[in-house]
Amino acid sequence: MNVSFKIMADLAELNVLPTHLRSVQNEWLLPGRIIAQINLILDEHITNIIEHGKLDKSHAIDVALAKSDTELIITVIDDGPPFDPTLCAAPDVTLPLEKRQCGGLGIHLVRSLCDCCSYTRSAGKNILTLKRTLSKECR
Repeated sequence: MNVSFKIMADLAELNVLPTHLRSVQNEWLLPGRIIAQINLILDEHITNIIEHGKLDKSHAIDVALAKSDTELIITVIDDGPPFDPTLCAAPDVTLPLEKRQCGGLGIHLVRSLCDCCSYTRSAGKNILTLKRTLSKECR
């Protein structure tokens, strides 16, 4: 089963994510907590693309979701400058807040909610693929 949609490079466009994901939830019969986690993953990653990729509002970000019996695959494609989030060091979340460096927490959240994160650059596009094993309740 596959679902795909576009989000324009505008933070206001993130408001359409829940609508797309409700459709996915209804079609794939996924629990609300899984949909909330997918929303968080996409919100964090797309926000980073928009804020740090310096894309104007005419650029589209492609999102594809694929579900098998055991796995969910999320693919996000954008035409911003090359950026591989898999190379970013994990933030030290054990430090007190006042001693932590700014940034990196969104990428950390995305990684922590996925089993596998991979990046490629092809034809001038960033392609981030995120995989997550589905529990028995989601199959």
